[in-house]
Amino acid sequence: MRVFIAGAGYVGAAAAPLLEAAGHRVALGRRTPGDDPRACAMDVLRRGTHPAALREAECVIYCVSADAFTEEAYRLAYVEGLASVVATAAAGAARRFLFVSSTGVYAQDDGSVVDESSPAVPRGFSGRALLEGEALLAGAPFEAATIRFSGIYGPGRDRLVRIVRGAAPVSPRSRASLTNRIHRDDCARALVHLAGLPSVAPLYVGSDEAPTPMGEILDWIAARLGLPPPPVGEDAPDVLQRGGNKRLSSARLRASGFAFRYPTYREGFGALLAAPGRE
Repeated sequence: MRVFIAGAGYVGAAAAPLLEAAGHRVALGRRTPGDDPRACAMDVLRRGTHPAALREAECVIYCVSADAFTEEAYRLAYVEGLASVVATAAAGAARRFLFVSSTGVYAQDDGSVVDESSPAVPRGFSGRALLEGEALLAGAPFEAATIRFSGIYGPGRDRLVRIVRGAAPVSPRSRASLTNRIHRDDCARALVHLAGLPSVAPLYVGSDEAPTPMGEILDWIAARLGLPPPPVGEDAPDVLQRGGNKRLSSARLRASGFAFRYPTYREGFGALLAAPGRE
């Protein structure tokens, strides 16, 4: 199957070789293609720059990220850019479209379980733009699925490790707050999985199997590094997060046959800490 990844950055670039290993023919669309022979130069907002590979793809994966945390940037990436790529795909060979969204659309912060059936009523512009983008797919003339990833971590995205190393203060409230995450490699593997299924549901939550209080993760990382836990105090700027206090459930994704390589923070952060070059 021909697969086109629009916006092949942190997650999309990791998905590309996995898709090829699964037997798919892969092309990437990036603003700056670099030296990757699979990559095409494109601006998602300008249909005139959309390459033939997008029109020829049977499966399109939209992994575009906003350039900044502003309302304008989010609308350009997740509404206008998405609409442009959907239009090109609809005029081509596309039979399936996968949209990478975020669990930031959920505002729940009461520790409750949240899944695809839970109400998504975002508090900020970022979640509203994502929901508007998701709604665009409802009328598309092909099978479409949205996957809402929780906090993505992995190589180069090790914020909690840096908090421990930097001895950044963490408040009791933040220590007790439930956090949800997914390793970058499991994001990529989930996209490969959804691309290859006989059929897909319209919506999936992508988050590992262990919503965990932040303090537990920080203490575990500190113990692995032989460092004291972060001091208790007023939250340092790097500690603050927008994820809320909830238990995200990826039961639907797992029921479709997906198995996490990093089902909890222990496997994921354990792999990060064991990576070559780590002190």
